[in-house]
Amino acid sequence: MHSGRTFADRRRFLVAAPTGAATLFLLAAVLPGSPGQLRWESWTGLLVAAGNVVLGLVARPRWSWVPPFAAATMAAALALALAGAPSGSDADMYLVWFPPLCAYVALVATPAAILMIVMIAGALVAGVAAGGDLGQSAGPVSAVLSTVVAGAVVKGLFRAGLLQSHADPLTNLANRAGTLERGQSAVAEIQAEGREAILVLVDINRFHEINDALGHVGGDRLLQIIARTLSGLRPIPAFVGRAGGDEFALVFRGMPVPPTVAAAASRPGAPLPVPTAAETKRRRVLGRRVLRQIQGPFQVCGVDVEVDASVGIAVTPRDSTTMSGLLTCADSALLRAKRVGESVGLWDPGITGVRPEEIALYAQLRTAITRGELLLFYQPLQSARSGGIVGAEALLRWHHPTRGLLAPGVFLPVAERSPLIADLTRWVLDEALRQCAAWADEGLHLPVSVNLSARMLVLDDLPQVVAGSLAAHGLASDVLTLEITESALVTQPTRAATMLSELRTQGVALSLDDFGTGYSSMEILKALPFDEVKIDRGFVTDARGSLPDAAIVRSVLDLGHRLGLRVVGEGIEDDRTLAMMIDLGCDLLQGEAISVPLPAAKMSELLRSRAAAGPAAGAGGGRTGGGRAAAGGAAGSGAAGGVVAGGGVAVGGEAGGGAGQAGAGRSGSLPTRDESGTAPGGCGQEHGVPARSGRRIGGRPTSSG
Repeated sequence: MHSGRTFADRRRFLVAAPTGAATLFLLAAVLPGSPGQLRWESWTGLLVAAGNVVLGLVARPRWSWVPPFAAATMAAALALALAGAPSGSDADMYLVWFPPLCAYVALVATPAAILMIVMIAGALVAGVAAGGDLGQSAGPVSAVLSTVVAGAVVKGLFRAGLLQSHADPLTNLANRAGTLERGQSAVAEIQAEGREAILVLVDINRFHEINDALGHVGGDRLLQIIARTLSGLRPIPAFVGRAGGDEFALVFRGMPVPPTVAAAASRPGAPLPVPTAAETKRRRVLGRRVLRQIQGPFQVCGVDVEVDASVGIAVTPRDSTTMSGLLTCADSALLRAKRVGESVGLWDPGITGVRPEEIALYAQLRTAITRGELLLFYQPLQSARSGGIVGAEALLRWHHPTRGLLAPGVFLPVAERSPLIADLTRWVLDEALRQCAAWADEGLHLPVSVNLSARMLVLDDLPQVVAGSLAAHGLASDVLTLEITESALVTQPTRAATMLSELRTQGVALSLDDFGTGYSSMEILKALPFDEVKIDRGFVTDARGSLPDAAIVRSVLDLGHRLGLRVVGEGIEDDRTLAMMIDLGCDLLQGEAISVPLPAAKMSELLRSRAAAGPAAGAGGGRTGGGRAAAGGAAGSGAAGGVVAGGGVAVGGEAGGGAGQAGAGRSGSLPTRDESGTAPGGCGQEHGVPARSGRRIGGRPTSSG
């Protein structure tokens, strides 16, 4: 295994050494008076050296045969030139090049290095013998001895330097680089025996407290004691290294690899069998044995210190076949164990961690906005009262250049962990409002909902971003609903409350998404100015077959109505659930039973078809037209089932109740997504429950109860 820097140094050597030899042969071939002037042996040596230069440039990290090949061909070329030299004194210029060839031995393992030294010395002897100078002078003998000594010294110095660069000076164990390289050798050796290699990653819990109490001297002393203890563990580990900081890596020989696992591991991409209960138990027992042996107490700076540690375990070939892969898996298992309060964690594919493909996906996502690869789908919201479409939720999709259309679950978790989510949210907000304005230009008046990331709630300029986007598209604030999950509010509740209150003052509606999944839902509803709640899809989906879930849905509906809030049921996937939610009194409905998420063009077709069928659909409950300024528009009169198309019919066909007007203009307020049956400024009652006080800011009608 080579690090990037190690391979770069190796490549430079593989290019520099033959370049020097090529220079030698070129000078020997062209300089007047040279023993090799214009001789074919010199030109042959030049070609060989040039070929090795090219080979050094194109060599790959795993091409371990390149150094021996280069040394062998260069030694053969020098031997050929030596054999063709006209006299003993003229051959000396070639003899001096044999010892430097031994520098190649630094790039190979010790057994191969010995063979290379023997081969180079043998080529020297063969060249001298072919030239007839063997035994006539001490030069060849000195050259052979110099070659052997040079090879031994180079290999010895390089090995000492390598060991030093791979050793941790504090614990005398392998450091991070040494752990990767020497640990890989141990793993490969165990796998060659047909056994499982078990990596146990040990992390010292609360090590910073020991540093604080005893100073860094005490912390270093404890690390030295633990390193010595780990080296003497039972069972004896095949390898012990310091992975970094207060983490140590141990490799143990495990049981023979089960035939089913070996067969699956030999087929790339094939699923591996799930570990048996006995295998899982053995690994947990091993982890606990390691922890028991390092728990102390240890005497550190006159204080008895007990060590509290956690371990993460990964196994070949189930989890990975390389040391680096095992470390990644064991680290994820360790983090999960500490997160749930356990001392031993075992890797399994269900553990969520950052994978290499996610890093690549993040890099591609950064440029997706500028490349125009993002697009929005819209899922309609249907009024339970009239059956009309009264809004749509904007849902992000990514048209990936190689993977096709990606759902948000593939890439949004990656974005959520970085500031990139703020850029994505801004784009979604602006694009949704742009499309909303485009629909308004066609006479299709449809409010939109946009999901708001938790990271956006702590940005001081969030209200200005929303107001600026609305103004840029000439829209009133009541066309927009921002959906916020409860989890987004619990990290910095005070700051989030300030942001939401300011947005609500601007007239933007707020929706509490996934209601009922957290622990603070009631407190949040009481403290923050929401207009609607969306019952979590898990409750809605299971309500038809579960009495507890049905009771929760009924309770949320009753609570929402008593607080003067709209209640949205999402995740309605079939007609029976749809009928049930209508019977329970849900205000707005969302799910595949109504419509799958649609691209903007398909959504436009749906809106136009609803608008065309609107007058024939019959009268519905009065939903306000919202008072959007019209150019000569007439008052809405309450046709149900349609969408505004030209003038006078509100979204979802629920105009009327007041002086609402609709038209093609951009000023004034759009039709809203309430079920109050009153024009702006009215009281808004339904089912005898009054609208919640203070919810109608900026002319937005209040939700009904």
